[in-house]
Amino acid sequence: MSPTQPVITVRGLTMGFGSRTILENISFDIVPGEIFVILGGSGCGKSTLLKHLIGLYRPWAGNIAITGLALNMDDTISYKQILTRIGVMYQGGALFSSMTLAENVALPMSEYTTLSPEARMDLVRLKLRQVGLEGFEHHLPEELSGGMKKRAAIARALALNPEILFLDEPSAGLDPISSADLDELIIRLNRTLSTTFVIVTHELPSIFAIAHRVIMLDKTTKSIIAEGDPHFLRDHDPHPFVRQFFNRQPERDC
Repeated sequence: MSPTQPVITVRGLTMGFGSRTILENISFDIVPGEIFVILGGSGCGKSTLLKHLIGLYRPWAGNIAITGLALNMDDTISYKQILTRIGVMYQGGALFSSMTLAENVALPMSEYTTLSPEARMDLVRLKLRQVGLEGFEHHLPEELSGGMKKRAAIARALALNPEILFLDEPSAGLDPISSADLDELIIRLNRTLSTTFVIVTHELPSIFAIAHRVIMLDKTTKSIIAEGDPHFLRDHDPHPFVRQFFNRQPERDC
């Protein structure tokens, strides 16, 4: 991808469930190498938007393009191409509890490559080393701390050397030190691998530490009400709810 060409393009996206509209006619771009954060209050559609971006849900209207390819689950060949270019870390990690870390990380390689078992194992060790879990290949998820499970899930998401990593609430459930360690890992991977990150979170310390740019969703207007650098939005955005959110103020103070 060209540095000036968006790696993700969203145009006129409308989504919902049943008779309930969650977001309506939203548009935005994400550029290569960006740490892009989707945030907003509870129930605004953050995780639902991420699931639309990776093709788990079908939009009611609008278009999504990933690395220049239209996201269309009915086009099997194109969708498989997209899946080889992205990695996903779900909430809680979603590791298979009966599999070792090596087996978990190797799953995408088994599905999408023709590498030999020996080559897959070499790549598994590399991915675990990249997230600070070298030597834990044969451990089960239950033997790991919460932060280590999140790192293992990121290692699996990195298995196919994706251009884009999607992380859903990566810091949820972590203590402040583990959360800060995970923030440092995301920054390091972004800098060393030039990987684009799309992250859903509401953790303010993480947002200020890692985000290059954010969009804020609003469940009342079903739209994007702010976009930009979180530090600038905290201090200068004209929307009262945006300043309230970033300054962690109760409603009565706004």
